[in-house]
Amino acid sequence: MSGAETGSTLVTADFAGRPCRFQLRLREMAELERLCGAGIGAIFMRLGMHQFPHQDVWDAIRLGLEGSGLSGIAASALVLRYQDDPLMDHLPLAGRIVAAAANGVPKAADAAGNAEAEEEGTAAPATSRSSTAPGRSRASRRKRSAG
Repeated sequence: MSGAETGSTLVTADFAGRPCRFQLRLREMAELERLCGAGIGAIFMRLGMHQFPHQDVWDAIRLGLEGSGLSGIAASALVLRYQDDPLMDHLPLAGRIVAAAANGVPKAADAAGNAEAEEEGTAAPATSRSSTAPGRSRASRRKRSAG
C-alpha cells in the first residue's frame, strides 16, 4: 500500500503568480478523460512519458482549477493567459494534478516533507530497479561468469 492518503486529491501549487488549489473530482476527471480520449491512467502515463497532446496539460490544469472551486469561465481565462508559454513550464503541474487524482496526495509528516514528496516523481510513473548492480557493466558480468 502506498503512503498516500487516497481520500485527499487536492494539490496546492503556484500558478499565475500565486498559490492555487487544484483537484480533479469525479466530474472533472470524467471530463478530462472525455476531452483526452483516454482513461486517467493513460493520461498519467502520457504525461509522465512525454507522449501527450498539448491539451492534456491545459485541460488537466483548467479542470483542476474548476474542481477546487474556480468557475469554468475564470479557470479558462486564467489558463488561456499562459498557453503561449513553453509547454514544459506547466507539464510538472499537470502531472501532479493527474497523479493526485489517480494516487492521492502523500501524507505529510511535516510541511517540508509534503512539498518534497509532491515534487519528487509524481509527474511520472515509477520504474523498476535496474537489474545491474551499481558500478558493474554487463561486459564485466559476462567476463566474470566466463572466467
